[in-house]
Amino acid sequence: MRTLLFAALLLLAGCQLQQPTVGGTVVHVAEVERAEPAELDWRHYEDPLVPEVGWRVEVRLDDGKAVTVTHAGTRRYEPGERVRLLLDAQGALLL
Repeated sequence: MRTLLFAALLLLAGCQLQQPTVGGTVVHVAEVERAEPAELDWRHYEDPLVPEVGWRVEVRLDDGKAVTVTHAGTRRYEPGERVRLLLDAQGALLL
């Protein structure tokens, strides 16, 4: 009986009330100046070619809402591209 209760608790612990990702389509991408400098790793001997700009990415979510996300990574998004946005602990969307 105790094993069955423990298994049921583990099953419930794995369930989430809200999905951690949201699907959408990139509508527009614009270049923006980065607020903070890129973090360089001391283990690299060569320049990692980190861009000095960020990207403002406008995304139309699958539910019809439009959101704007700032992305500072090296990946470049294109209009029409399908993306998955992550929800952080505060409910903000991250690329």
